[in-house]
Amino acid sequence: MSKRFLWTFVGVLAIVSLLIVGCAPSATPAPAEEEGAATPEEEEEEAATPAAATDKVFDWVGQSHAGGITQQHHSLQRVAEEIEAASGGRLKMTVEVGGGIAPASKEFDAVDSGVLDFAVTCFMYWNDKFPTAGLFTMVSGGMSPMEAMVWFREFGGSDLANEMIEGYNVEIVRDGGWMGPPEVFLQTNKELKKAGDLKGLKIRGAGDGAEILSMLGAGMVMMPAGEIFESMTRGTIDAFECSSPTLNWDLGLNEVGDYLWLSGCRQPYEYNPFIVNKDAWAELPDDLKAIVSEVNQAETIRAYSELIRIDLESLANFRDYGTDVRVLPAAIEAEYVAAAKQFYLEKTADDPFAKKVMDSYFGFQELFESTWAKP
Repeated sequence: MSKRFLWTFVGVLAIVSLLIVGCAPSATPAPAEEEGAATPEEEEEEAATPAAATDKVFDWVGQSHAGGITQQHHSLQRVAEEIEAASGGRLKMTVEVGGGIAPASKEFDAVDSGVLDFAVTCFMYWNDKFPTAGLFTMVSGGMSPMEAMVWFREFGGSDLANEMIEGYNVEIVRDGGWMGPPEVFLQTNKELKKAGDLKGLKIRGAGDGAEILSMLGAGMVMMPAGEIFESMTRGTIDAFECSSPTLNWDLGLNEVGDYLWLSGCRQPYEYNPFIVNKDAWAELPDDLKAIVSEVNQAETIRAYSELIRIDLESLANFRDYGTDVRVLPAAIEAEYVAAAKQFYLEKTADDPFAKKVMDSYFGFQELFESTWAKP
């Protein structure tokens, strides 16, 4: 028998077999090894199946740490409205102002105990439990807002923050939170020209920035924001750092301080996390968790964009009033950033976890700046 005939015969048999199988009314399944036992394929499919969606309605109660007229509070309200709409009403979120349910600044404790299901609050308020918490709010002399956000979301910041709060019934939603733009560096009655010009100035300040300015020879004074106007008028202080251009304008601080100096080096951003109660989070099906995460991620950029617009409008108001608005001289910015780096190296030297956070933060900053060098 020729090979050609043999292969033709085999081909015909194959085609006939396929026709018989394809036309059969039903196929007899292969018996399972054991009655009721799942096949490996079924076990794999079951393991990969996410928590099923449900028609159950979840009612959450949360709080911002800010007052009702602030952009922070409006932002969280918008998050709640968008989540309810995107979920078809299956997740309803009531938002209270700071102090509305839990004491303002104590949102972490309220979420941990279950008094609140969620909150947007400030890392610095957690310093009574975690000495390193403030490093997640901002790093003076550190990255820009969006660079810091990339570090938090993609390069370990969020993992470190959740490691910090391990053991508490609180989870930081990685893609959530409120990001504020840079604050005004200083408003002064003296022109700043060169490195060393901050030495001897009496400056109202607070937090890490105040300690760094003190390293540069400034005499630091702490007082409530409401006392700045009178203290500048009387000459009790020569300069002050307060907040954003918008808040400084709203407080009438355009009337005190001939110069407004712009630089992101003192407070380059302020990050406030979106936190949830772990038990409440675990009850949500995966589709609602995805909605919460995605809505928060979009709102972070939306709120930041709005704040940039509002701050630019406020700076125009300062200029129209007659305030001399200038960019901080590069030499002063450089000496401040160098002092800030030294400040954090000293501050974290005896704290292994704080050092771990700073190594991660500055490591990413150096990687980013070496990859996309600024002119």
